[in-house]
Amino acid sequence: MNRLLKFSLLAIVLSFMPWVQAHEGHNHMPVTMKKAVEIALATTADYTRKAPPFGLPQLDESWRNLPASAAQIHENGRGYYVVGIANPAQAKTLYLRILLDGSVDAANFSGVFAPSAPTSSAE
Repeated sequence: MNRLLKFSLLAIVLSFMPWVQAHEGHNHMPVTMKKAVEIALATTADYTRKAPPFGLPQLDESWRNLPASAAQIHENGRGYYVVGIANPAQAKTLYLRILLDGSVDAANFSGVFAPSAPTSSAE
């Protein structure tokens, strides 16, 4: 009986291992459209707190709490999504290119990115 109990406990612990390994910054599954929109909204809010990369100016607070309806998939490319975040207070749209591993590799206000599609490690 003691062996059965030990085996059962070991099986339970091992069944939780994938959840322990799946932590922030290590997404092992390709990002969905819904997740790309969530990442874009969170990244846009982050750009109001610190200077963004890609030569963009820091965004003012009107970008911080935009509703999910402000974000739309602008392009569904091979290995990436381009998500547009519309800010009516600024009459501007910020476009973010999000790779399938969840990283943001480009952002601008034109929605036009380099013609060569980026690849991600999730492909």
